[in-house]
Amino acid sequence: MAGKFVLALAVLPLSSAAVFGRGQAFLGNGMQPEVVARTLSKVEDEWKAQAAVFAECDSTKNLAGATIVNCADAPTSFGKSCNTVVNAIIQGSGGDKDTAKEYMTDVCSQKSISGWHQAQCHSLAVAVRTSMSADSYSNRMAFDSAKLCTGFWSGFLDGEKQRMAKEEVERVAAEKKAADEAAEQEKQLEESKKKEAEHKKVEEANRVKEEAAAKAEEAAAKLAQKKAEAEASQQAAKQKKEEAGLAEGEASKAKEALEKEEDKKAIAAVEADEDKKAIKAVEADEDWKAIQMVTADEDKTAIAEVKADEAKKAAAAPVVKSAK
Repeated sequence: MAGKFVLALAVLPLSSAAVFGRGQAFLGNGMQPEVVARTLSKVEDEWKAQAAVFAECDSTKNLAGATIVNCADAPTSFGKSCNTVVNAIIQGSGGDKDTAKEYMTDVCSQKSISGWHQAQCHSLAVAVRTSMSADSYSNRMAFDSAKLCTGFWSGFLDGEKQRMAKEEVERVAAEKKAADEAAEQEKQLEESKKKEAEHKKVEEANRVKEEAAAKAEEAAAKLAQKKAEAEASQQAAKQKKEEAGLAEGEASKAKEALEKEEDKKAIAAVEADEDKKAIKAVEADEDWKAIQMVTADEDKTAIAEVKADEAKKAAAAPVVKSAK
């Protein structure tokens, strides 16, 4: 499509050249630089693709299956397209070398073409200007565009091969870099995993240590508590024992005091009883003695009375003599 557009521009007549000047006539006949720049940029993309296909085809022509692709198709297609563009420039400039230079400088300076496309545009402009002669008529009628395009193809192809070789080197370097980065990342990942494992191991060891310390502390606390409870229990038992001992001593003292008191009371009771008994005995003995004394006295009196009475009776009775 791009080639046809340029070809269509190429057939426009240069009828206003004498009036407006070379550049104005060239621009005034429809070959607007911006439009041509955009079209040329697209054509250059086609050339690049054709050169890439050919370069790849040429590098793999000895490989199995290479006969499927016809490597000659790329330069042939390039030649046709290049001839169309070059002839459009020659015919559009009326074969005038300076007009062609001025026009191509204008085209290659457009904002719509830049970078690699702009560099190729300038290369094409130089190739066209170098191949043109000073004779405008000769250029219009007998310009050898095929020769220019063949040389331009060689340069274009060499540039593309260099670009591809550079890209291949960059690709290999990028792949190596990516592989190295991947290996480094893998190494870092492994180191990170190792560090993480070591960190977890340390954390686990610390956790176990802390748990052991906590358990030991808890056991020590329990032991201290039990010891304190045992000491408290012992102290309480001792206190109870002491209290029991004091109570026992007090009880013993109380018992002794009670016993002493009881003994005193008992003794007093015994003594009182003995006194009573003694008194009674004395009283009984006195009574007995008194009775005996009374009885003896009475007996004596009675006897005396009896004797007296008997004496009286004897004195009063007559004396009776025995028959003997």
